[in-house]
Amino acid sequence: MGFLGLFGLQGFSYFWTGEATDLCAFAWFAYFSYFWLARLHVELPDERYREDVKTAKAFAFQIASFELFVLFLLVLILPESSTLLTLAVSICVAVLILSYAAKLYQLEEK
Repeated sequence: MGFLGLFGLQGFSYFWTGEATDLCAFAWFAYFSYFWLARLHVELPDERYREDVKTAKAFAFQIASFELFVLFLLVLILPESSTLLTLAVSICVAVLILSYAAKLYQLEEK
């Protein structure tokens, strides 16, 4: 599943076509999170795993709050730039999922 992240490279076709919907392909990079999650060997989730999941979700929420603030400022500064907003939203989706997976992996490998 992690190799589906390579579809994110299709987002660079925007520079040749000029089609703003091509920028949504950058969200495919979120599939690279499967490389971290597949390394975790959790057969029966115990209390420590549940705490690690809560901590990773809290970490991802902090990043989401910051990204939401940046997107809000981006809308205020450049209200007519829908292309930039499309790019920013698709990158934010990928970053959120990747940050959750990386943090959970980091906590489980302690």
